Amino acid sequence: MPRKRDPNRDKAFELFNKHAGNITNREIAKQLDVLEKTISAWKSRDKWNEKIGGVVRSTTKKKRSTTKAKESSCRSVRREQVVNALVEAGTYSPALELLIELYLDAYEEYQEERTEKLRKELAKLLGQLGLDGKNKELIKKNGVLLAKESEEPKEKEEQEENNKLIQFRQRRMRSQ
Repeated sequence: MPRKRDPNRDKAFELFNKHAGNITNREIAKQLDVLEKTISAWKSRDKWNEKIGGVVRSTTKKKRSTTKAKESSCRSVRREQVVNALVEAGTYSPALELLIELYLDAYEEYQEERTEKLRKELAKLLGQLGLDGKNKELIKKNGVLLAKESEEPKEKEEQEENNKLIQFRQRRMRSQ
């Protein structure tokens, strides 16, 4: 046996109709001492907007969107990751901000629709930023980035080769 219809349900619609739909669910809930979600459910199930003239009106005050905040926080986290990677690589410059923004836009688009074309676009933008993994000649040692073959070992090798060449010439001179 179904539950008996709440008399407040009809009173809520009367209030909504009396105000021509320009009253918030919260106000109706306060006046009838019921939950705001209950008013929202009644409004949806009984199609109040259609009954008062077919115009759909929003009667709840817009709150700050949490989805947008999450998206922007995801974006800011991703931005921080990119900037940190650039700083670690020693290539960060404020001039890269526009390119970083382009990358973040492409990344958000890729998150929504994962296509090969968007993946390639992301890879291209990472390459332009210098974060595509092709800088393998850089290694990190004690928090400082160094070239794999830094100039110091090259100079030492050249000096050793020069020393060997000098020693060879000296031996040749003695033997002659």
